[in-house]
Amino acid sequence: EEADALAEAGFNVILSATNHALDAGAEGVDNTLEYWKDKYPETGVLGIQKSGASERDIYVYEKDGFRVAILNYTYGTNINESLLEEPGTQFLVNTLEEEAVREDVRKAKELADFVIVCPHWGTENSVEISEEQKDWTEIFLSSGVDLVIGTHPHVIQKMETVTDGLGNEMLVYYSLGNCVSNQKAAMNAVGAMAEVTIRKDDSGVHVDEASVKPLVTHK
Repeated sequence: EEADALAEAGFNVILSATNHALDAGAEGVDNTLEYWKDKYPETGVLGIQKSGASERDIYVYEKDGFRVAILNYTYGTNINESLLEEPGTQFLVNTLEEEAVREDVRKAKELADFVIVCPHWGTENSVEISEEQKDWTEIFLSSGVDLVIGTHPHVIQKMETVTDGLGNEMLVYYSLGNCVSNQKAAMNAVGAMAEVTIRKDDSGVHVDEASVKPLVTHK
């Protein structure tokens, strides 16, 4: 029902790398991917791969001459994390591992004009940016990522543009909070939708405008 509702709402890409990705084990991942493939084959389902996968996928969305790579990772899973150390299931869920992430970004930059990373990171119910988020922001920036859109804290965290000494620039939404929620606290009932316009010119593809739209879960 959730997959049907998301597809009917118009989402083109689904992010599945979360701390709950292995709640139903490998079978849950396989069944999820099979359902999307059968009913909505045009929808990109990111962050998880079926049992037996030999590598992590690089997804590229193409539209109007733009090629946008989107990568999705989680800091870990609540249960069944041992599956990610076993042959045949080690690629079930994309987790934040520096060497693998840097290699994925390198591949993505060869395939696309613009690279977005969507990490499931941070501390739940905290508006403060964690040290882990700061560390990963530096890794993403130095790898050449263009845009970061974060989730997991269930509350809104700040957005900012970060730069390095080499002139590289990256827009970061640390947490958009909740889109739809059944949580009771007021701060969990409000969220944000990132609105980003990208522009292509002779020097490449860049963020042209960035803002947020407020979201409120009414109960």
